[in-house]
This record gives sequence, C-alpha cells and structure tokens, in this order.
Amino acid sequence: MRILLIFFFLAIPAALQAHAAPLSLAGITLGADVSTVHHRCKLSTDIPLADERHLNEINLMPQFVPGIKSGSVAYANCSKKGAIVRIKLKYDNPSRAFFDDLLNRFTKNWGKPEKWRGNPFQTVISWKWSFKNDQGEKINLELTHSEDEEYKLGNFVKLTLRSLWEEEDACHKKSLGPSEESALLPTPQDKLQYEQLIPR
Repeated sequence: MRILLIFFFLAIPAALQAHAAPLSLAGITLGADVSTVHHRCKLSTDIPLADERHLNEINLMPQFVPGIKSGSVAYANCSKKGAIVRIKLKYDNPSRAFFDDLLNRFTKNWGKPEKWRGNPFQTVISWKWSFKNDQGEKINLELTHSEDEEYKLGNFVKLTLRSLWEEEDACHKKSLGPSEESALLPTPQDKLQYEQLIPR
C-alpha cells in the first residue's frame, strides 16, 4: 500500500499542480530577522552549526504553536546577519496517518513532490518540493515521516530559503584563510589511520 502511495504522488499530472512558493511556517517567515521570533525561542540555545558555519541555529520553545512539539530556526551570520534561512519543526502527532494527511494537503497546495528522499525500506519517508518565487529566490520544502530509531521518530517539516543559504555559504568561504579552507577538505587517503576508523 505504501509503495502504491509513492507512485500515486509521482504520477499526478503537472497540470494539476499549484506552484506558489511558501515563505512562512507556524508564523515564522524566511528572510525575516531572527529577532522577530525571539519571543518564541530559547535564546540560551543559540549556537553556530558545526557543519554549516555560515549559520547559527536557535531552538524554539516547545508547543509554541498547537500541533508543534519542537523545532529550530537557522539564521545567517555572514552577509545578511540575522536573516532567517531555515525553519525545522517536529509535529506532536508522530503517526503515519497524520503524515499521509499532511502529504495530501501539501500536494493539494503545491503539487506533486519533485524528489523522493526516503530510504528503500520506508522506515524514513521523505518528500521534497523546490520552488522559485517572483524574486527569483530558491525555496525548498521537505516533509518527512520516520519510524527509524537511528534517525528520529515522528513527523517533520523543513522550509529553507536555499538561495540565501548558498549566498551565506559563499560569503563564509570567502572569509576563510588558507588553513581554514584546507580544514574543510577530506583527509587525504595516505594520511588516514584506518585502525582508528574501523571498529575492533
């Protein structure tokens, strides 16, 4: 049944799709200054992201909107400091039935998803939409259901202003010195100590 559902969404004709790009989620707007949501945030959790050094992330207060269990906001820290780049939320209903209901609503609003991002075993089911708004900005939307304990359990939504993410990434890389740039590259294979990388 689940596999049939996947093919159903992939087979929806493009003519039936709507393509208005979403910019806000749970009262939070991409591109707005993060100070506009400070009243919804745990300010003490504000940290730079280890794998995305051009972004800071701050956790949202639990249940700040009915139906939302938790979440976070990532914002720019380079060329457009403070601008909200990404919103990640976890719904308080973890069921597959709730995910299917959301997927139907998302598809009705924005058409069929463009990309499947789940795993083959469907312990993680994830769909991605990509948009470009009237200003030419790129926006990504992802809806995920997970039953994988190694991942995260539940239903999740992520909304990203991808064009701003890319702008901030480029800004950060320009600010790096030679030693910092080299630290971003994988360790050369001849420098690896495999006895440290493989369980014994």
